[in-house]
Amino acid sequence: MGKLLFLALIALAGYWYANTYGVWVGVPPFTPVGVWNYTGERAYEIKVLGLEDGIRIQVSGDLSEGQLRVWIGQEGRPLTKVRVYEGRFEALVKEKLEPGVYFVHFALRRAKGWVRLDWLSVRFAPSPL
Repeated sequence: MGKLLFLALIALAGYWYANTYGVWVGVPPFTPVGVWNYTGERAYEIKVLGLEDGIRIQVSGDLSEGQLRVWIGQEGRPLTKVRVYEGRFEALVKEKLEPGVYFVHFALRRAKGWVRLDWLSVRFAPSPL
C-alpha cells in the first residue's frame, strides 16, 4: 500500500510540474515529441554545402492547445517567413538557399499534444531549360 501511495504522489507531482512549467518529451528528428503546456524555442544547426541547394522541413502533429512556429534563420535573423501551425497539421516546406550555415527554428507556445519535426539539406531537381 505504501508503494502505491508513493507512486500516486510521484504522478501527482509530475502532473503539477507539467501544468506549472511545461514538459517536452522526445528527441527530434528521431521520435515524435510530446508536449504538455510547453513554451519554448529550439534551434538546430544545418549546413547547406555546394552539393545541396536547400533545406526540407517536414512537420506533423496534433496540438489540442497552442501553436508551433517554424522558420529558417542565419546569424540571428529570419530568412524565411514564419509558418504557424495549430490543431492537426502536416506540412512539407522546401526552401532554396545558398551554401552556408543555417538554423532551423521551432517555437512552441503553450502547446499541448505531440509534434514530429524533421529537417535535412537536399538537392532540388534542376529546372528544365
